[in-house]
Amino acid sequence: MPSAIARGQITIVDLNDGKSINLFLSANKPATQIFNKENSSYTPNYPTSPYLVITPEVYVSGSATNQVAQLLGTPTWKINGSTSLSSFGATAATTSPYALTIKQNLTSVTQLSIECTVVYVDPETSAQTTAKALFTVTKVENTGQQIRAVCYAPNGSVFKNGITGNLTAHCDLWRGSTIDNTNVTYTWYRLVSGSWTKLIASNTYGITGCTTNEITIPSSAVLNIDSFKCVVKDTDTASGTYQSEVYDLITFADMTDPYTVEIQAPAGTTLTAGITSTTLTVNVWQNGAALADAFFTDATITWRKFNKLGVQDTSWGTSGVKTGRSITVTRSEISVAATFTVEISK
Repeated sequence: MPSAIARGQITIVDLNDGKSINLFLSANKPATQIFNKENSSYTPNYPTSPYLVITPEVYVSGSATNQVAQLLGTPTWKINGSTSLSSFGATAATTSPYALTIKQNLTSVTQLSIECTVVYVDPETSAQTTAKALFTVTKVENTGQQIRAVCYAPNGSVFKNGITGNLTAHCDLWRGSTIDNTNVTYTWYRLVSGSWTKLIASNTYGITGCTTNEITIPSSAVLNIDSFKCVVKDTDTASGTYQSEVYDLITFADMTDPYTVEIQAPAGTTLTAGITSTTLTVNVWQNGAALADAFFTDATITWRKFNKLGVQDTSWGTSGVKTGRSITVTRSEISVAATFTVEISK
């Protein structure tokens, strides 16, 4: 049976200089802010130190270290389409690592769509490549009897060679604006070939803490990009939400693997009245070079579609799967938003 050797999901890249540029945005706090209507409180409270800090990380095919030092000037930040960061209580650092700090709660908006644009300069050729990434902060309203699961990565979500051996994924059950960690259970899952597989003692991939609110993930457990889900169950018999389950998702990227997966979308990733379809084509890089077409002749390339909630669409394609190096996506296949993943096996 062929085994998976590389995995990826749609990203924004530019190949002007023959290299694949990946821009990640990581945060030190959960990107979900909970507003408790009963006492008008916000959690996390962004105006309170250490604030919400979003840090860009730049990776180039052939290198597994953060290349933020090779940027031309400072990143360009936009929040909800505006460069007026102060309107959202945000400031952008002008020195490396060029973090964006937000010190204002989401009082007048329910979402912050944060866009970061960088220009990478190849130190060997001086060629310039532009890369963009998005990070979304969402406000949800919760009352004392409502529960919600929130996942985040305290130490970042990108593995780096020689720097990061293990990373953690943390999940809390929020009741109103308070973390409830009594009489609750935690169950962690990993997305494997389109299905959520429970992490149990005989099948953890080296991951520990699978029945707690925090798992420790070794880099060997992540192949390029992997997603995890934490299901939290309320087991308090005196609770109004007794036996209720909530969950949240989190994704990690590994820059230590020998293959780098790139998905090109020449027509763009936003479908409008004028652009009714887009073609996704997968490329694979190794040691800074794009692999030739011959690499794909005996490879099995599997695509899957997930809706805006992260649930796989099992009616898409054949039993939720399409194959081939390229696929065409039309507007009729998208409801608000969708994520397409690709897995290459040989």
